[in-house]
Amino acid sequence: MQPTFIAHNIRLDDGRTTMPELPWTLDQSSVVHATGRLLDLAFPAGRAGRSIVDVGCLEGGHTVEFARTGMIATGLEVRDSNLANCRYVQRNLHLDTLRFVQDDAMNIARYGPFDAVFACGLLYHLDRPRAFLTDAASVCKRMIVLHTHIANVAETPAREHYRLSDIAENEGAEGRWYTEYHDVTTEQLDAMRETSWSNKRSFWLTKACLLQSLRDVGFDTVLECFDCMSDIRADMTDGYYARQDRVLIVGLKSGGAPGVAEQMDIMRRSTSWRVTAPLRALGRAVRSRR
Repeated sequence: MQPTFIAHNIRLDDGRTTMPELPWTLDQSSVVHATGRLLDLAFPAGRAGRSIVDVGCLEGGHTVEFARTGMIATGLEVRDSNLANCRYVQRNLHLDTLRFVQDDAMNIARYGPFDAVFACGLLYHLDRPRAFLTDAASVCKRMIVLHTHIANVAETPAREHYRLSDIAENEGAEGRWYTEYHDVTTEQLDAMRETSWSNKRSFWLTKACLLQSLRDVGFDTVLECFDCMSDIRADMTDGYYARQDRVLIVGLKSGGAPGVAEQMDIMRRSTSWRVTAPLRALGRAVRSRR
């Protein structure tokens, strides 16, 4: 019997889908496509054989899509209920490079190394996001992709909707606290499939602190990606990304990667990037010498 899926509509090998009531499957997701383009930029020789971990993988949909491209894809998931769905999907697909591991996201340092780390809908469920980023960086050789909420210093619809706290400090960074749940049993917690696991409240970093945190843990190039939005102008003004204070942030390690000139050429050819201060400064320095 097929278990109940709540988030990932995955196409199985026999043509069935895990959420047939939905008109689209996860392989059509704009976030999946945007992440695929990022992986192609990070690994120009091809994704096949590269390793990636999908942290807090929920029902395993993104992990599956990475494995479909030949990547060695590991889904890390703590909940029994979600992992059961992951195992069901795995049994109904013929993907030799797909695996799932049960553990808390905060234990990511036990695994890897990985060429890439992917975390969609996870960071804002942690009470120690900077500690997680430190450990994720320790097992990440090339690129991290974070699809996450952020805390806005200004008053926004997301602050009211999620009942976020006033601006506070945690782990030496600014952000807002979000209450995940109060006292619950382990059984109740397992059934709350899209909340945190071991912490009753989580800390949403501001965008500035998130970007700086990635630099601090070793990602010397930090970018914000916008082509996950179907209509960038609308989404950034009054659409989903604006209302939800949501971002797609990328960190890259340059060791063993293309040189600075090649990376700048990549940035010029990709129109959906916001490059952080170091690359902007580099560009100004180059122009000043002409």
